[in-house]
Amino acid sequence: MTQTTNFPQLALLTLRDPTSAASVILGWNLSKEAVWTAIALVSVVITMLSTLSNMIFPVPAPLNAIVGNPFVYFAVAFGGFLATVYAIFWAGRMLGGRGAIDDLMVLLLWLQALRAAAQIAILLCLIIAPVMASFLVLFVAVATLWVFVQFISVGLQLNSLLRAIVVLIIGAAVLIAGLSFLLSLVGFSAVGAPFDV
Repeated sequence: MTQTTNFPQLALLTLRDPTSAASVILGWNLSKEAVWTAIALVSVVITMLSTLSNMIFPVPAPLNAIVGNPFVYFAVAFGGFLATVYAIFWAGRMLGGRGAIDDLMVLLLWLQALRAAAQIAILLCLIIAPVMASFLVLFVAVATLWVFVQFISVGLQLNSLLRAIVVLIIGAAVLIAGLSFLLSLVGFSAVGAPFDV
C-alpha cells in the first residue's frame, strides 16, 4: 500500500477504504507530544469555525452560552474529544478489545480533522447554496458514522464491525449519561433550561 501523507488523497482513502487509511495513519508513529498538540490545534480550528458559523447563523439562546463563548467551546471540544476516546476505549476493553488507547486516539483525531474540513465546506455551502448544504450535512453524518465504526474496529483490534457498533453504542450511552450528570450538577435540565426557572 502507498504510504501517503497527502491530505486530499488520505481523506479520499478514508472514505473509500477506512481500514487501509487506518493502517497509513497508524504507520506515522506520532509522538505523544505531537498527538496532544494536534488535538489542541484541531480543537482551536473547530472553535474558530463554530464561532464564525454562530456569527453568520446565530444558534438559539440556550446553546449560545457555549457556542458564543470561544473559551467555553474550546474546553467543550477538547474535553469532549478526550471523553469520547476514553469512553470508546473502555467500552472496547469490555468486549475484548486489545488495541492501545494511543492508536485509537490518533485515528479519532484524524476523523476529527476531517470533520473540521467538512465543517468548512458546509459553512461555505450554507452561504452559497443552502439547499446543497442539507445534503452535504447528511453525507458527512453518514460518512462519519461509517468511518468511526471502522476506526473503532481497527484501533481496538476488535476485528468485527458488529462488535465495533456495540462499542459505539455503549460508549455513546456512557457519554450521554456523563453529560446529563454534569449538566445536573450545574443546574441545567436535558432541554438546556435551568431547573430553578
